[in-house]
Amino acid sequence: MTRFKSVERPPAGRPVCIELHGKRHEGTYTVDGPMVTVQTLTLGDKTAPLGDSPPIALARLLLAELVYDDERRTPAARDELNA
Repeated sequence: MTRFKSVERPPAGRPVCIELHGKRHEGTYTVDGPMVTVQTLTLGDKTAPLGDSPPIALARLLLAELVYDDERRTPAARDELNA
C-alpha cells in the first residue's frame, strides 16, 4: 500500500477483518504517512505508527486491540446497569 501524506489527498479506507472467540470483526484501515488508523462502526478507532510492519498486519493488531478494549469495558458497564 502506498503511503500518502495528509496534504496530498485523503487516504482511502481498505477493509480489515479478524476472527476472535468465534466472532468476526470488521473495519477499515488507512495509511497516512507513518500512521495506520483502524476505524469500526461499533468499536471506534485506533491509530499507531507504522514502523517496519506491513500495514495490514498492524491493522489486524489494532482491530484486535479495539475488540479486547471493548470486551474489558462491556462487563463493567453491565455491572453498573444491574446495580
